[in-house]
Amino acid sequence: MKTLQEMYEEIKKSNDLKKALSEAVKAGKVTDFMKAHDCDATYDELKEFVAEKTAQDSPIELSDEELDNVAGGVIPYTHMFCGNMAIRDRE
Repeated sequence: MKTLQEMYEEIKKSNDLKKALSEAVKAGKVTDFMKAHDCDATYDELKEFVAEKTAQDSPIELSDEELDNVAGGVIPYTHMFCGNMAIRDRE
């Protein structure tokens, strides 16, 4: 069985897996996707993993220069697995 970290690394490297995960999210079949790819993580474990990864990848504090460069008060945000798609509570 793969860990969530191993699955994450595979998804990061594969456009096909990114697309498949995106489709699984839209269909509310994230758990089925994980099982099909030999990862025994639950949906809640995946959500927690994504939240932790996002927190690690996000800056906690912006420098004065970064604040000066923010246009319109919006900081671009991307999700770890699927570009701009969030993993939703569907399961």
